[in-house]
Amino acid sequence: MDNIKLLKYCIKNPEGFMDKNYMFTKSDPKLNIYKKKTKEIKELLIAIKKVKSKKNVQNILNQLFEELQNKLKRDANYSEFGCFINACDSYMKEVIDNLDLLKKVTDLYLNKRTLNDIVPSEWIQAIIDKGSSRKKGHVGEDKLINILKDKKFVFIKKFLDFKKHKKCVAKFSKSGDFSNKNIKKNLKILFGKGTQGKILDLVIKDNKDIYFLEAKHLNTSGGGQNKQVLELIKIINRKTSLKNYHFVAFLDGRYSNIILDAGKKDENSLKNKKRKKFQKQELQYSDTKRALLKNKGNYWLNTSGFNKLFS
Repeated sequence: MDNIKLLKYCIKNPEGFMDKNYMFTKSDPKLNIYKKKTKEIKELLIAIKKVKSKKNVQNILNQLFEELQNKLKRDANYSEFGCFINACDSYMKEVIDNLDLLKKVTDLYLNKRTLNDIVPSEWIQAIIDKGSSRKKGHVGEDKLINILKDKKFVFIKKFLDFKKHKKCVAKFSKSGDFSNKNIKKNLKILFGKGTQGKILDLVIKDNKDIYFLEAKHLNTSGGGQNKQVLELIKIINRKTSLKNYHFVAFLDGRYSNIILDAGKKDENSLKNKKRKKFQKQELQYSDTKRALLKNKGNYWLNTSGFNKLFS
């Protein structure tokens, strides 16, 4: 399939809002456990605050700190105190393993924060929701695998099955059958050199064609996101001597639309505009198109383009 035509197809068929694959709207099943633990931690902190004002109570205070230390070992990340530990340039395990550090952080907490015994479950859930982006690590891969399954591709984990099936998909792995080492051995192509062994996400077999795919989900722009877009462009800049091998950059999320929107402009206006005057997204689109023109067997896809390529 012509990769530039497919890029233009992606421009005409952008990502939709609120992709259900990346939504985590259910309350956390451990919410009541987190609430109970938060209440217990608060009670201990209140006790420590009261005891610290007394004289000759060092033994009692030490017992309270040891009990607090024990409470922090599990299900405490979503308490106010657990969040405060992060604000002190520290992390939970470090505080659990070091009683003196726990005492210092506790003193700071009692001095810098208001302490009460209220434990509303909705703010615990809000803290969990705030960190929901961390759950998205492999969601993009799973989304694409499910699309392929609907198109009669088989999800496999062994190279024997990869050889056996005409249409199949597998995840790259740090070790095992689809590690960089085994990909090199079985498919005669090298990954990870000069990138600290970085792996891609999916390898897809569609009859004689084999696609090596990296998937990213971006909703906003910024330094970190620019780096990830650059990684995708590097992938489609890769060359291979085998015509049936293809490198695929997959990007969904709102930022995918922002980059592709730059491609809606008249091609001549981008061509004649001085590169140093390009907007960031114009540069990213221009570099994407240039890479595709040089490497006709490679692809830049959004969700619609992925469906189109493998339909």
